Amino acid sequence: MAVTSKSPARLLSTSAALALAVVIMPSAAFAQDEEQAEQAEYGNDIIVTAQKREQSLSDVSLSVSAIGADQLAENNIVNIEALQNLAPSISFGNDFNFAKLFIRGIGLSSSLPGVDPSVALHVDGVVVSLAQAQLGSLFDLERVEVLRGPQGTLYGRNATGGAVNLITAKPTAYLDGYARLTVGGPDLNVLAESAVGGPISDNVRARLAVQRLVRHGYGINEYTGHDIDDANQWSVRGHLEFLPSENVDILLTGEYHSEDDRSLAIKFREVSFPGVLDDSNPANDGLSALGQRSNANGSPVAFASNPRNLNTNFDPINDREQWALTGAITIDASDEVTIKSLTSYRKFDAIFFHDFDMSSYLGYPLAQTGPFQTSANHWQPVFENQFSQELQANLDFGSLYGLIGGFYLDEHIRVENHIGYDVLQNTDPFRVQFDGTLDVKAWALFANFTYDLSDQFAVKAGGRYSSEKRHLANQAGIGTAAAGFALDALQWDDSKSWDDFSPSLGVEFRPNDDLLIYGNWSRGFKSGTAEIGSTRKLSPTQPLPFVNPEKVEAFELGTKISGGTIDLNLAAYYQTLKDGQFSLTRPIPAPPFFTSTLTNAAQSEAYGVDVELLWRPTSEFTLNAMVGYLHSEFTKFFSKDPLDPALFGPGGAAVQDSDLSGNATRMSPKWSVNLNPNYELDLGQTGSLAFGTNFAYRSKQYHTEFNDERLSQNGYVMWDANILYTSPDRDWTANFFMKNILDKLVWAGSFSVSTSRTIGGTLMPPRTYGMTFGYKF
Repeated sequence: MAVTSKSPARLLSTSAALALAVVIMPSAAFAQDEEQAEQAEYGNDIIVTAQKREQSLSDVSLSVSAIGADQLAENNIVNIEALQNLAPSISFGNDFNFAKLFIRGIGLSSSLPGVDPSVALHVDGVVVSLAQAQLGSLFDLERVEVLRGPQGTLYGRNATGGAVNLITAKPTAYLDGYARLTVGGPDLNVLAESAVGGPISDNVRARLAVQRLVRHGYGINEYTGHDIDDANQWSVRGHLEFLPSENVDILLTGEYHSEDDRSLAIKFREVSFPGVLDDSNPANDGLSALGQRSNANGSPVAFASNPRNLNTNFDPINDREQWALTGAITIDASDEVTIKSLTSYRKFDAIFFHDFDMSSYLGYPLAQTGPFQTSANHWQPVFENQFSQELQANLDFGSLYGLIGGFYLDEHIRVENHIGYDVLQNTDPFRVQFDGTLDVKAWALFANFTYDLSDQFAVKAGGRYSSEKRHLANQAGIGTAAAGFALDALQWDDSKSWDDFSPSLGVEFRPNDDLLIYGNWSRGFKSGTAEIGSTRKLSPTQPLPFVNPEKVEAFELGTKISGGTIDLNLAAYYQTLKDGQFSLTRPIPAPPFFTSTLTNAAQSEAYGVDVELLWRPTSEFTLNAMVGYLHSEFTKFFSKDPLDPALFGPGGAAVQDSDLSGNATRMSPKWSVNLNPNYELDLGQTGSLAFGTNFAYRSKQYHTEFNDERLSQNGYVMWDANILYTSPDRDWTANFFMKNILDKLVWAGSFSVSTSRTIGGTLMPPRTYGMTFGYKF
């Protein structure tokens, strides 16, 4: 949208309308299908087209943040984790190779495969079903959209928390491309990326993009001397577009990503039960962490001396490979109807290994474990493939426009989860084995339409029917002192199905071209499922391998203003979650004396406000500002605390459940603030300099539903800055950047490990800096 001046009276009327609009209600999904979206930029405004209508984001009745390619490049955003510094109300954590995306207090809490993420990730319209596969690289993107609230009436895959949509750069009718090289420190960091695209013939276009990331580690393994949290990644994507006629577009896409490094292992925070070796009760000594004990050969045992380091007998292993093939066919059947087919096959293989006890403890037989060498080395290979098919009919009959769609998903997941002394060579029995497979077959029909009652008023209605079937086959067991390792007597080889109808309604009011006021109501659905390898059962005669779906109901009232130098988006929301899928602690009579069970345990509610401001007072200065307030707490949740020492003994079954009502939900900071000012200095014939900085503040957030201070992250400020030089012809750039200038130690996730009696976590990157040299044509 072009920047124009407005009279004071016009701005005054706009401000008055905004004041009237702030009446709280969250987001039904009037979301654009990113596969139809094309980007154009006027200043910093991003224009998208959906259902054959060109719209600015300021005209879309949805709570959505859009981050363009230039902003991603200037802030050196190369993974999902860094997006939380540019978008409000989204939090990212990770543990055990799982991405934990949370939006408005709703996300994934399970750390066993099989549970769907609550925040869906799409790449060009194709869902990435597995949480582990969401950790891939971001490269050659046109933009990223972060949608808040339940999604499903315009998307192939439903989601209760929201969606993150990656829209890749597509082939163009002219030759274009870029090359960028980043060299950074203090640990050597080399990022090389390039893309080239354009016409091959009159009816054929192509684009090829490559990214290579090599980085020394953010820490070391003090036991082996090797780097950890390093990076060794390859990414490549190719598009081939055929235009056989004016009405037909066929886009074929292939992409590949690989990692082979020593990253993602959890780091030591503290022992689970401090003081047990110093008290007068010797019965508590078994609660000491493995890292507090003595090796059988007399060698000392220790944890790492630095939070970013490890001190483990083995280096971590992160060996991941994923690839995808996608075919998108778009047919303009008439002026009113466009048909689209989206077919995709994705494959993901990952081997993940780390030392659970986070210490140099070697392991040896203890009284508590009989003949088994107690240790907590964790081996977790995951193998997944998914096939999806989506059909859409986009309709535009003037006053009535929208889409009708159908979606099918066939997914297979196989997991090995072994914990023990030698899980690499398998020469010793495991202490814990959680192996299994999960097969998912899902289909859905969805629709969403808008009807213009007048030039100012419109009503929206949508609905989604979902059908899900899951088959679980488990091979789970735990080693005991009396009987040795044995598979559970009750294994799962069973199926269960669910169906659901989720509607949405909305209204739009446009008093003038610069003001939109909207209200939305929607329901969201996340399928019932089972954790692969779970020992979920109440008793041998009362098995419960599956949990039921979790559901969200959301209300939102928002306003969007585009007035001269200011674009302002505001959304106020309220939402409730029922039958939330959470892992509960359950006592068992033998070591380790408790296990976790996935259960429909929780109900929660959340309300808050998201504000986004784009201010351009001059052609040289731009300010992006975002503020999110979130109050998200449990209204019903009873569970046993895994850090209650009474659980670790034969009497654990008598421990009462804790009432978690009123506790904050996981990864839910009350305040999220982002300030991103940018000033461009014109140097005349020598080019220009742009000075940018980004302040991202997150208030305190907990990594556990028990709101334990030891598994939390206090409020912090993440401060980044950059100086961008652009040549006079705007082809060459040099960008000096520094990220996490204050070198904050920020825990992205935390976990209490029962087998080693320790609390660990994963960390966001330390201070980094470097220079990026770029050329585009």
